[in-house]
Amino acid sequence: MLYADAVHQSGAALDSCWGFIDGTVRSVCRPGVNQRVLYNGHKRVHSIKFQSVALPSGLVGHLYGPVEERRHDSSRSGLLQELQRFSNSPITGTHMCVYGDPAYPLRAHLQGPFRSVALTEDQKNYNTAMNGARTAVEWVFGDILSYFAFLDFKKI
Repeated sequence: MLYADAVHQSGAALDSCWGFIDGTVRSVCRPGVNQRVLYNGHKRVHSIKFQSVALPSGLVGHLYGPVEERRHDSSRSGLLQELQRFSNSPITGTHMCVYGDPAYPLRAHLQGPFRSVALTEDQKNYNTAMNGARTAVEWVFGDILSYFAFLDFKKI
């Protein structure tokens, strides 16, 4: 509840959102064998993927990876099942949620932006407010990458 209050007070439209989910693709050197397993056609690099839930405090509340999958698959991390089990308000029993980008499926515990060509003004305002608050997850990945910059083979 404290995280949800902090997210809502930062300007987010949802009052039940306690974290932000996102994935990142990290490039790796091209392997000598089984290259196809690590090749990411979207990014056109050999890579591994991570998924995390960033909390308003800057901590990582959930981390999944590395995985070598070529396509987006949020169901394999087990996070959706854990959210269904544990992400409910202790006071009212209502669903608490994490917020992600449009790549994630919409569920009671996993919310995202409105997706349509013709959005109403309220829907646009909601998307803007939530995306502004969502930048925290990008900062978490940025912080982690800066701590371990010596592992980035492209910069070496």
